[in-house]
Amino acid sequence: MTKHMAKATRLIGRYSPLSGVSGGELPRAGARAGGKIEIVHGHEVDPEAPPESSAQSGAASAPAGRKRRRVAINARTDLLEYEHQHGRLSPQAYAVGRYVDAILEAANGRRGGVEFGERNRVAISAYSLQQALAARMDAAREAARLKEAMAREIGRECARVVSLVIGDGLLFRDIARMEAMTCGKAKEGAPLGAKGRDCERAARRIAGLFRHGLEELAAVWEKKGRPA
Repeated sequence: MTKHMAKATRLIGRYSPLSGVSGGELPRAGARAGGKIEIVHGHEVDPEAPPESSAQSGAASAPAGRKRRRVAINARTDLLEYEHQHGRLSPQAYAVGRYVDAILEAANGRRGGVEFGERNRVAISAYSLQQALAARMDAAREAARLKEAMAREIGRECARVVSLVIGDGLLFRDIARMEAMTCGKAKEGAPLGAKGRDCERAARRIAGLFRHGLEELAAVWEKKGRPA
């Protein structure tokens, strides 16, 4: 664990142990849909609650904040969520990951679409299409700037892993297989046991790069600020 992660784990995250959190009845925690969904209980800032003073929060040195409420979370939403829920990413590293996710998501055009099978009844004009195209181009440029900033701060290998996991939704094993194919190591004639062990080692290395990269980004951006 890095010094930054040790410090950041003392901050309040959505899975941090916290008493006195309000909230209604939540769905039962546990796996659903053959393990594709895993409901866990956490807490988030209550958007309807007024800011809480240091005296109200019970900590003389704590900054003013907001009350939190209990929520049900699908820990298998993506790998970023899964890693944070299992304590492998600090709250600050998780927040950095969500920031990266929002920018890459906009560039990939994964937000704002209608549900599958639902008809889009909004009339689309030529002007709105031009606006959408311009917004997509702006989002692509912002994503490119972000990737370059990450490469400068944490190195191109870590930045590439972070982008593949968060932006493309790949698993650690997926990236390990891609690298093995690129290097010509995934040969059909190799023993299955040997290939499996090599893949597991490579996946652990990729996981380490992902966690280290986000923790380092959180530490750097805490000092310098996030890239504009």
